[in-house]
Parts: sequence; C-alpha cells; structure tokens
Amino acid sequence: MRVALFTNAYRPIVSGVVNSVYLIREGLLRTHNTPFVFAPKVSGYKEEQSGVWRFNSLNLTRKVEFPIAIPYSPQLFALIANMGLNVIHTHHPFLLGEVGAHFAKFLGIPLVYTFHTQLEKYAHYVPLPQKLVCDAAREAVARYTSRCDCVICPSPSIRSLLDEYGVTCRVEVLQNAIDVRSFQRADGQAIRDRFGLKPDNVLCIFTGRMGLEKNLSFMLRSFQKVHEHLPQARLMLLGDGPIWEDLKQEASDLGLAPYVIFPGRVSYTEIPNYYKAADLFVMTSTTEVKPLAVLEGMAAGLPVIAVDACGTGDTVTDGKDGLLCSCDEEAYANILEKAVAENELRHSMGEQAVQTASTYSLENYIQKLLTIYREIGAKDTPRDKKRNTSGANELLKRFEAFKQTYFKS
Repeated sequence: MRVALFTNAYRPIVSGVVNSVYLIREGLLRTHNTPFVFAPKVSGYKEEQSGVWRFNSLNLTRKVEFPIAIPYSPQLFALIANMGLNVIHTHHPFLLGEVGAHFAKFLGIPLVYTFHTQLEKYAHYVPLPQKLVCDAAREAVARYTSRCDCVICPSPSIRSLLDEYGVTCRVEVLQNAIDVRSFQRADGQAIRDRFGLKPDNVLCIFTGRMGLEKNLSFMLRSFQKVHEHLPQARLMLLGDGPIWEDLKQEASDLGLAPYVIFPGRVSYTEIPNYYKAADLFVMTSTTEVKPLAVLEGMAAGLPVIAVDACGTGDTVTDGKDGLLCSCDEEAYANILEKAVAENELRHSMGEQAVQTASTYSLENYIQKLLTIYREIGAKDTPRDKKRNTSGANELLKRFEAFKQTYFKS
C-alpha cells in the first residue's frame, strides 16, 4: 500500500507528533508498504531518510526553530499526483493537512486524520480573545473532519471530546505506539556521569517542548517543595521551546539552579539513554492527547508521576506503574516526594511500567492501522496501473491562480 503522511513537523524537530509520524513510517516499511512523508524544510538539516519530501518553510520566531510550511509547490504537487497513492493520512488540520485533504478529494482516495493535539489548549499563542480562539479551533477541527473518511484518536477520553466538537465521521481509538526495544537496550550511565550525578541522586526527567501548555512552572514549584525535604532529588527538563530561557531563570529564582538540569534539544536517538539515566518520569501537563513521552519513559522502566488529566490518565494506573494526583502543587509535591523517598516503590512501579509499555507495540499498531485503511476503501494498486490525475491537475491550476493573485512581483 502506498501511503502519504502529511505533517507540519518532522525530524529533526523533537515532539510527540514527530515521533508518531516517524514510527508510522517505520512500521509501514517493516510490513512491506510504501510510505511517503511530506513535511516542512528545516534549515541546515540534511535529509537522512528516503521518501521524505519537504515543502519550503518560514521560521516565525528566533527563540526556537519551528519551521512553518508554505503549502505551495508545483513540483511536489506534480509528484503527489503521480505517486499512485492508495490513502492519505494527515496529522494536522491546516497547512500541509489542507494539502493532503485536497489531494485525497481530487485523487478520489481515502483521507485519514490523526487527532494529536487539543488545539484550543494552545490559544495563548494567538494574540486574540481566548474564547474566540478556542471556539475557532474547535470549529476548524469539526470542519476538517467532515472531509475525512476516518479520524484516529489516540485515547478513549479524546473520543468523547471529538463528540463535543461535533465530529460526525468514523472515529477509531488507536492508541499511540512506541518501539519498546530501543528504550530497553539503552544505557544511561554516561549521561549521569556527564552531569555529575551521584549514585544516591534520584533523577526526575521530563522530555518535551518547553511551552506554557506543559505547565512546567507548576513542576518547578512542586519540585522545590520536594527538594527542601529530600536534597538528593534532581530534575532534568530535556528539550527546548519558547519558554526555555524563562524556565532557567525561574529555576534560578527558586534557588534550584544547581539541582535542575537543562540539556536543551538532543538527537532523538540519544533520548533513550537520557531516560535510562533517570529514576522517575514527571508530567504536569493537562493538555495531552496520548503523550508518547510517558510511554517512552515507561518502556525505559520509569514510574510516571503525573497530574491526572486527559491522555495521561488513560495511560498510567495510579499505584501500579505510577502515581497520579489532581492539578494541585501540594498534592503533586506529595506524590513526587513519596516516589523519590521510597526506593522499593520506585522499583516495583518501574517493573510494572515496562509491562504497560509492552502493550503499545509498533507491530500491533500498524496491523490495526492497515485494517482501518482497507476498511475505508484503500486498495493495493499495481504500480504500473494508469492513474487518474485530472483532479490533481485541476488542483495545480487552482494553486497557480492563487500564486498569481497573491504573490505578484
């Protein structure tokens, strides 16, 4: 089966969506299918994979590199039109998601969309009244899904959220997958040595984008309470983002600078070693859909200490493979302190975490995904069969007219 994956972010950007798209590509290749990835260009990045095609992009901020795709390319449009695709799978409802939706319609092939992100939770990035932005985000998702043959949501709690949005097409719950083996084979000793961690230091790690929606100031304040009682505790915030510098300053203001580590962005291939260097995975975000980072931490044998919220609460079983609490700093500090202090508890929950992660295998995910593709009408088509590209050619004409109208020299 020939599958086009359209995403507004891909490697070397590090995020849950990027990891999800990467794993879908890997899983399709392992099952002898042919995936193609369409994503924004990243300045200075040399492509490491075949079958990845890049749209030109713009960087809208100097604080962090996050390229925004320009959804126009006659060369790529012509390529897409003649690939003999069987299904298009988008991962965002705008920009390249729109390109994918247009081509699905004009080529007459199924459109699948994975709902990765609660867009209204990111309303603070838009300088407009928050209610207006939230309502517009929900409406945009509902409008986009009306064009889809199937929407995939990564957790049961998100399924009910899509009902609230007014999504009427077929919806399937297909929980995110991870490549468990890569996290179990990792070795974290070199990381601990690099950052001067002693054997008795209990390292709590968060990996992800440093944005307001991740609730990381809450994490720092909670960790401060824990460190007052348990000075062997350490915290690592791995990744970068628009508030990375602000968080470093906040840690300093709280007197935590020597005890909180900010490695910045690292290669995804290095991340398993960082997990293995840690003792606990910490999560305070309330905006997750199905956080891959939580599953990755579990696969590395880390108990998860988290706020009980949508997505995370669907993954972690309180008292078994982690500890959960309400979004309250005192409550979170209490469960984190318990996990840092009790070695046997950490060990037993870590063993259970590995068992939980093993149920999210990539092999199972891909088989279920291929079943969905086939059920909505995607078919394996011989590569030499003549394609009907008239619809795609019409799309090219429309975009050319758009360019002439809005990009006159």
